[in-house]
Amino acid sequence: MPQENLNKIWNAGKYFEPKAEQPEKELNPDENKPSNVKRKISVAKAFMPTQEDPFKKKVEAVLKGIEPASAPTAAGKKEKPIPADAEVIVGTGQDRIGENLAAGKSIRVIGDAGYYTGYRMSGGEIYAEGDAGDGTGDSMSGGEIHVEGHVGGRTGDSMSNGTLRIDGDLDSFDETAFTPKNKGTIIWKGKIIWKDGQKEEPGWTNLKVDEKIADH
Repeated sequence: MPQENLNKIWNAGKYFEPKAEQPEKELNPDENKPSNVKRKISVAKAFMPTQEDPFKKKVEAVLKGIEPASAPTAAGKKEKPIPADAEVIVGTGQDRIGENLAAGKSIRVIGDAGYYTGYRMSGGEIYAEGDAGDGTGDSMSGGEIHVEGHVGGRTGDSMSNGTLRIDGDLDSFDETAFTPKNKGTIIWKGKIIWKDGQKEEPGWTNLKVDEKIADH
């Protein structure tokens, strides 16, 4: 065996030459000063992609017709189409959205609706993707109101027909929503609790509707 290889074996049995020593790096005392660190972070941020508000992007997509309009059904498994020509409202808690709404009209609320959503509506559809205030569905005689979030008190006051669909919780139902005069349908948390002037089981009992009824 050549002497060169014997020398390598003798030196810890390694078959590669030792690396040349690297000169120690001189420390720059100013490198980690707060001012320099802050400047470096600012420069880095300048090259980072800006983060867009997802809510703003959604609104813009709907208004431009890019995002398909749809709403969950009562079971939450399938999508119910929202008419493409639905009026789009960026909801910030406005009262009386859809007041006196008639058949053939549709409103999509991206955000929260206020008091008396769908007041005295006789037809059409309202889809609120956020919450709604007190008096939702007050005196409605037709059409459909669908609220994905929380609803306030006295819901369905003097309702006589139509469909009131609430996916979230609510403060209270008005007792007048549950009289034989109301031939409409009320769906709460995916369960039918009222239809054609009478209670619907097992939804009524399972959801303890009696505990949510406020005296008129």
